[in-house]
Amino acid sequence: MRKLTLGLVLAASLLSAAPVFALRTEGNTVIIPVIGRFPGTGGTQWRTDVFIHNAYMPGQTVTLRFYPTGGAMLQRTVTLQQYSGAHLPDVVLNTFSMPLAAGVLEVSGQSILARARIYNTGNPAGEFGQSVPGIAKERLSRQALLHGISGAAGNRVNIGVANPNDVPVTVALYIGNATNIPLHSQSVTLQPHSYVQFSDIFNTFGIAPQTAVAVQFNAVELPIYGYASEVRNDTGDAVFTFGTNPNA
Repeated sequence: MRKLTLGLVLAASLLSAAPVFALRTEGNTVIIPVIGRFPGTGGTQWRTDVFIHNAYMPGQTVTLRFYPTGGAMLQRTVTLQQYSGAHLPDVVLNTFSMPLAAGVLEVSGQSILARARIYNTGNPAGEFGQSVPGIAKERLSRQALLHGISGAAGNRVNIGVANPNDVPVTVALYIGNATNIPLHSQSVTLQPHSYVQFSDIFNTFGIAPQTAVAVQFNAVELPIYGYASEVRNDTGDAVFTFGTNPNA
């Protein structure tokens, strides 16, 4: 009986502590590092749906700011009641009236949640894609660490980093193998509210196919959003990973 009681107490304490470790992504300015509508390799046609949710605030107007690469910022608004959400399908075309564009999306309100789904409509077998979480700017950091990256066994890997700030940011990129031996490094300067993506990094940077690779994006002071997309060459199945900040 004593063991059972202790077990129940331990289980209850673990359950009560769980929210402390939950990942929080909501905020007043939520960053989605890239949305787009564009053709890709192999006949792919990429589209983006955006989902926004008002978790608990009274009815409010939410502002979307799209920063397309090479173009001027576009702004739209959506009204959300308490505990309600909005689905913006093919958002680049239907919300921002652009048939071909890609860039950073900023969603502003009070305690807003947002995410995107980027998917390919040009496959005869049907759609496939990946979910891209929006993360509040105040929860981002100057480091974005991506680990467990694999360019072996038929995978290709794209990585990118977005600058959600009003000023340019210089970002150092470092790629290391499983034992932290350097595989590639460089720096890139991002203009305000812009992103850069490096496609198929193992081929692009001349890295031998391998697993357990770590990618780091580091800025000096301001927050960034780093990410990776690991794609199967045979099926197109993709996994999106956002960078964390254990050393920042």
